[in-house]
This record gives sequence, C-alpha cells and structure tokens, in this order.
Amino acid sequence: MSILSKMFESFGRGVRVVLSLALITIGLVVVIAFGVFRVYVPPGYCLVRIAKAGAPMSGEEVVAEPGQKGIQRETWGPGRYFLNPILWETKLVPLVEIEAGRPDSWTWVHTLARLPMKRGAGGNIIAGEFPEVGILTRRSGPRDPSGSAVVSFDSGYRGIIREVLTPGVYRINPYEYDVQEVPAVVIPAGFVGVVTSQVGEQMDTVEVPDVLAPAHDEGEAAATVRVRPLARPGQRGTLPNVLTPGVYYLNPNVHRVRITEVGFNEFSQISQREDRDTIRFPSKSGFMIELGVTVVWGLHPRHAAEVINEFGATDAVLENVIKPQLRSICRNQGSQYEARDFIQGEKREEFQGVLTNALKSVCRRKNIELLLALISTIEVYGPDSSAVGQVDLKAEIQNSFIAIEKRITNEKLQETAKKKALLEEAKKRVDIARESIQADTRKRVQTLLAEGRRRAAEIEAKANLAVATIEQQIAALDAQKIELLGKAKADVEKLKNQAEADGRRMLVDALGSAAAYNLYTFAQNFDPESIQLIFAGPGTFWTDLKKIEELGASQMLRQSSPPAPAR
Repeated sequence: MSILSKMFESFGRGVRVVLSLALITIGLVVVIAFGVFRVYVPPGYCLVRIAKAGAPMSGEEVVAEPGQKGIQRETWGPGRYFLNPILWETKLVPLVEIEAGRPDSWTWVHTLARLPMKRGAGGNIIAGEFPEVGILTRRSGPRDPSGSAVVSFDSGYRGIIREVLTPGVYRINPYEYDVQEVPAVVIPAGFVGVVTSQVGEQMDTVEVPDVLAPAHDEGEAAATVRVRPLARPGQRGTLPNVLTPGVYYLNPNVHRVRITEVGFNEFSQISQREDRDTIRFPSKSGFMIELGVTVVWGLHPRHAAEVINEFGATDAVLENVIKPQLRSICRNQGSQYEARDFIQGEKREEFQGVLTNALKSVCRRKNIELLLALISTIEVYGPDSSAVGQVDLKAEIQNSFIAIEKRITNEKLQETAKKKALLEEAKKRVDIARESIQADTRKRVQTLLAEGRRRAAEIEAKANLAVATIEQQIAALDAQKIELLGKAKADVEKLKNQAEADGRRMLVDALGSAAAYNLYTFAQNFDPESIQLIFAGPGTFWTDLKKIEELGASQMLRQSSPPAPAR
C-alpha cells in the first residue's frame, strides 16, 4: 500500500473518531439537560424562580428584577424549561382563575319580604352563581406618599390595586400579590346601583331645611338638618350617577354599590286598635277616627342616589318619611272634619284628596314618587273609646240622607274597586316591562360572552400562527444543515480524488514516463498463480516464442495505459 493510501486511511479513521466523540458528547448533554436541568410546568400551574446569586435587593422589595438575587418578579407559564439547579430554585404555584358565573342560574325577588333567601349588598334577595372579580394587593414596593391604601397598578406602590382582574386565568406571583376573589356587581332589571366612592377628599356636611319638621310660627327660625351632599369626581361619598342593569367589575375598596329597587311599592296601614302604629285621631265632633290607608310609593332612577345618600336604604324611606308623615297629616287634617264626614262619600273623597296632595308635597321635596294614598277602612269610636254602632251614627245624620249616602257610598266603592283594578293593571305593566328589561339584559350578557369567546379564539389563532412561524424557521435551519453537510461531503470526495490524481502524477514523474508508470502498474497488479519457463536453442519455435511473449506483454501494457491527450 502506498503512502498516500495510508494517509487517506488515517484521515478517515480520525474523522470517524471525531464524529463518535461528538455524538457521545451530544448524548451526554441531552441526558444531563433532561435529567438535571429540565423543569416541567404542568397545565394549571406557573413557575416561580428564585435566583441563588446576583445583586442584593433593597430593603422594601419582596421580589427581584433580572440580575438580582431572590424571588424573580416574572413567572413562567406551563411548558418545559431548562435551569441550572446550582443557580436557580423553582416552585410551582397554581394559576389564579376568576370565575365567569352562570347567568342562567341568577334569581332575584323584588319584594324583600317574600322569600327567606340570601340578601345581596343592596338588600335585594339573590341566588345563583355570579361572576367574580380579583382584588390584587401588592406586597412589595414603597408606600404611597399620599397615604392612600388604594394605588394604581402602574404606580409600583405597595397596597390595594385599583384595577381588578376580570373573569379569566392569570399567572400571579404569590410572593408579589395577594389575590382576593369577590363577587362582581350584578344589577337586575328593576334595580339600579347607587355608587359610593370609598377614596378621595372627604366632604363636609351642609345645613338644609328640614321638610319633615312640624310647621313653625312666624318669627321662629326654620328647622334645619345637616346632610352630606352628593360627591363630585375625586371626592368621597355617594356619586350622582347610578348604574343601570348589567354586570360591572368594580373594586369594592374603591366603589361600594348598593343595589336599590326602583319603581312603585305598596304599603298598607291596617286599622287595629291594639296596634300602636294605627292611624288614630279625634274628629271635630270629639269621636275617635281610625283609618286603614294604602300608599303606593316608589323611587325614580334619577333620584335614587339622592334618596340613598340621605336615608341609607329604601326601608328607611318608609320608616322615616311615609309612616310618620301619613300619621301627622291624618291627625292635622282629619281633626277639621266631623265624624259623619268620614261616612259621607263627598267629604270622605275630599279628605282622601287632601291626604294624597299633602303627602305628595312632602315626598316630592324628598325626591320620593307618590302615586296615591287610598283610604281602605274607617272605624268610628265614641269619646270614651267605645265603639259607636251604625244606628248611632245615623242618629247624628238626618234620616233623609240615608238612601243618598248608601248610593254615594256604593258609587265610591265602585270607583275604589276601579282604582284597585287600575293599580293591578299598572302592576302588570310594570311586570311586563321588567321582563322585557330582563330579556334585554340576558341578550347583552350573551353578547359579552360571545365577544369573550371570539377574543379567546383570536388569541389562540395568533398563538398557532407564531408556532407555525417558528416551525418554518426550524425547517429552514434543517435544510441549511443538510446543504452544508452535503457540500462538506462533496469537498471531501473532491480532495480525496485530487490527492489520488496528485499521487499518480508524482509516480509518473518519479518513474520518468507514462510507459514506465504503466509497466509499474502492470507489475504491481500482476499476480499469476504459476509461471512456466521453456528453454530452447536458437532458431527454434520456442526461442521465437520469447519474442512473442514480449510483444504480448507490450500490447497488454499499451491497452492498460490511458490514452494520450489530444494535442
């Protein structure tokens, strides 16, 4: 074997050794990476990294920035990561999920005393799975110089974050934030939300005339009460604008919402002698009159904030305005009528009109809507509180008016029945309008849910596009790798052939001619199994045979040598 052949064989053996060592090294790196450095984060969790080396954090910081030692602020989502355990410590924490609720399970009862169910923040009875909001509390960073406990997310201050987390799944670092899940504000049809700002400048109370105080004599100062006015933007207190029916994701530390029923409500004061709330007053003739009264009252949405700001709740309106004013007006106005006036139709109708107008005037100044005040029952008792029979009353009235009074009474009862029928019809209309608003609310909720699904699908499509782009780049790199390996292989083959050709040219130069090189090649490849020598004298056939062999050998060398290049 020639020197060049040995050189090429040694070169190939070296290449194989280098490739074997490279494959072994790559295998060891893969085994170490997947066995020691790999960190797997399953779905539903995120990864919190803790750096064991780096610059120290300041005293007020809880989480570290990149390059600092300690708990890193950024969290990593589900996936596979490679970290050096000497430099990093890891911890898996669950993702924070804010529930979206189920609108089909929501239930409201508009009359507060009907069912013993769960009461909401505004007193309304509610049931069902409602959406949630996430309240973030930042545990790191400096305190707000203004001293406010509620800060914005971008401020970097420690405290309760003004912005909330809406329904969804979030990667929250538990070392930086505490998350509190609270129900969102859901306002049903027939209700409004009265908003109270919890932050801002505190307003002072102002004095206003007390419309509920008894009338005063001329020259006396009018009675006043101190109330807190509605808040303006940036102030703490009740805001003038209310929330219409819908779903609102509000921070209860910033805005407190009282869900208030609007529309008309019915209140009836029944005549009962043992009841201390019974409307009882003396007539002009000295007889005691007891009345049963039905009042239809309510709140308009544009005045709901003012009423709640002054009284705190709709129940307080009934206890502090309707009931006491109803008794006061009946006593003041009723004492000007004779006992028989409450039996006669015209006078009784007149008293009912006076009662309704006076009560409407007081309620209007308190931003309360009053539809009517209807006298349902009348009881008359003697001065000694003994019941006076119908015969005794007739003795007070001329017998000639008995038939007329009965007829008038029947007519008034019919009109009363008509008014009750109108009231029932109005209630039905209110129920129909309420159902229409509820249907519209359900439609809006479904629209919001559909928009959320569309946005989620759009985000998923963008993620798939990003993955496809990365896979395309990987494929391009693989093609480039194959091209480089093929080019390297072709270069090696070219160098090998060039080396063989150079070796042959060197042999031709060393032997002196191409014919000598051909004889050398023939001799090197000539390997007969046996050689037979025949000797004979001169002039014989066997002597001439030697020349024939030389000629044959020359012919074979000529055929095996490459043709000379054309000149």
